[in-house]
Parts: sequence; structure tokens; C-alpha cells
Amino acid sequence: MTPGSSHSGASHRSGGADGSTDARVRRRDTLRFVLLLARQRIVDAYRSAGLGALWAFLPQLAQIATLGFILGAVMPQKLGGGSVGTAVPYVVYMLPGVLLWQLFHDTLINVANALPAQRLILKKHPVDLGLIALYVPLAQGVPFLAALGVLWLLVALFWQPVPIAAVGVTLLVALALAAMAYVVGLVWGMVAVLIPDVRLALPSLLQVGFWLTPIVYPPDIIPAAWRQSWMVLHPWYGWLAPVQAAWTGLPALQPPAAWYVTPAVIAVVHAIVLWRMVNRGRKVVLDAL
Repeated sequence: MTPGSSHSGASHRSGGADGSTDARVRRRDTLRFVLLLARQRIVDAYRSAGLGALWAFLPQLAQIATLGFILGAVMPQKLGGGSVGTAVPYVVYMLPGVLLWQLFHDTLINVANALPAQRLILKKHPVDLGLIALYVPLAQGVPFLAALGVLWLLVALFWQPVPIAAVGVTLLVALALAAMAYVVGLVWGMVAVLIPDVRLALPSLLQVGFWLTPIVYPPDIIPAAWRQSWMVLHPWYGWLAPVQAAWTGLPALQPPAAWYVTPAVIAVVHAIVLWRMVNRGRKVVLDAL
């Protein structure tokens, strides 16, 4: 080996080490901004209010109380006998799905809007485009956890105790839905930087998706001829069905193996696209902001 080649190899290794160090510093700085932005959304935004950070939880708690009263007292419909052989209050079927849907919807919409919202940070600091929006699911997760705890207590008080395992299933599904909402929202948020109409269309598309999902109505009202295909091909219902079954004791209408396939495929495809966009399209996105 000649001295020149040895020097070249050393330079190459040094450059690789510098690149690795730069990436670590960028991720560290990005996570610092993520925590700061999450704190701003959870605490600082309500600092001047009399009730402070409680306003991060109150809207969801008020919704649970209102829906619980209307569906539990004014419209006390029940679904067919669950695992304990008793009829299940309709509100017990619906509210866990509503909480999960709110988490999914709000995370996706806010992640899609995160890049324009944090334009100054992105322009002035070399943060990681794929991580900077993590403050959204962190902030959305706090009121979700509070609302889930209140719902569990209310169901135990006014109906019967729901197994802790059902809460565990709900938390796992919440993580999966938040991850899916993150990658889907960030991909389409980057597209929306270039095509603003996409950002305007997302809320309407999600509203359609909500009514096409068996959350406020039981899935057995879907015509039997195409019910199974509907459930298996649905973009996210496969991750909601186990929660509904766990809380009510009612059997799910699709086989367990089909619960996760379509949502998982959608999440993985968007994750791959996001990786390519972050690594190859950073300059295009930043120039368009």
C-alpha cells in the first residue's frame, strides 16, 4: 500500500466518522425541538388560562361525558350478549373506538401540517425531517391517556369492570394507529408542501373514512354478502376491531389473522416512501416551504 492510498483511506474513514457524528448531532437537536414543541402544545399553550394544562384534556372529557349521557341515559340501546352473557351498552362499544379515531385523525392532520407550522425551525436548523413532527403524537397521547382512564372508570362504575387486558389492547392499538397516522400524515404533508390542495382535502377524506368505519354503528349492519371483504380490506378497521371485542366481549367479525394485514401494509408502504422522501427530497421540500 502506498502512502497516498493510506492517506486516502484514512480520509475516507474520517469523513465517514464525521458524517456519523453529524447525523447523531442532528438527531439529538431534532429530539430537543420535539420535546420543546410537545411541551408548548401540552403546557405552555394554556399557561395564561385559569385551569392551565387541564384544557388539554377537558374537550375530550366533555365529549365522553356528553356521549355517555346521551347514549347511556337518553338512548340506552344495547348490543347482543357479550362474553358474560349480558347485553352490552352501546356506549361501551362506541366510545373506545371514538377515542382511538380522534387520536388517529388528530395525529394525522397535525403531522401533515407540522412542516409548514415549523418552517422557521426547518429553515434555520439542520433538523431531521422524518423526526421533527414527533411532537404531535407525544402531545396527542397525553389527553388520549387521560380520556381512556376516565372512560375505563366510568364503564366500571355504570356497567361493569372492563378487564385490564382490554386497556392493554387499546394502548397497543393506539400506538399502532399513532405510528400509522405519523407516517401517512408526514408523507402527504410533504406532498402538500408541493401541492397545497392535498392539505385541504385531507380533513374531508378522513371524515368520509370515519363514516365508512364501524365505530358509531356495529359492523353486523353491513350487508353479509360483502361484510368480510369490507373488514379485511378496510384501511384501519383491522386495528379497531380487537379493541371493540376486548371492551364488549362480543366476537369480532373477522378472523384474527386479517385484523392487521391491510393497515400494516399501508403503514409499511408509507414508511418506505417517507424514508425515500426524507433522504432524497429534503432540498425540494425545504425550498417549497
